[in-house]
Amino acid sequence: GGALLLGVQGGSLSEGVDYHDNLLAAVIVVGLPLSPPSVEGEALRDYYARKFGFAKGHDYAVVYPAVNRLLQAAGRAIRSERDRAAIVLLEGRILEPRYARCLPPDFVPARSELAASEASRFLAPPR
Repeated sequence: GGALLLGVQGGSLSEGVDYHDNLLAAVIVVGLPLSPPSVEGEALRDYYARKFGFAKGHDYAVVYPAVNRLLQAAGRAIRSERDRAAIVLLEGRILEPRYARCLPPDFVPARSELAASEASRFLAPPR
């Protein structure tokens, strides 16, 4: 049967290990890995806000790091042009402009109520 690998975003399995040669058929990313509120995070956001304005300060301190961790996790299965994997993001906020604009141009998320069946069809052997 198939194997299941579980890991947390920001951990070594989602950022430090390459799964090449189609080792993973799919990556399912659950949630947007926003850092929890902290004194350090607030200080960083305030620093960037003073330097670049409030909106950019929030982006640099909160939005960009979260989207980067999400992309690191999503990209684990695709390490070369020969790799193929379904990427399922269980996070509706990624479609919001403040997060979606941070995605690479060729990474185009779409809302779907049929993610499981669409992933199965994508992963099925060619006919």
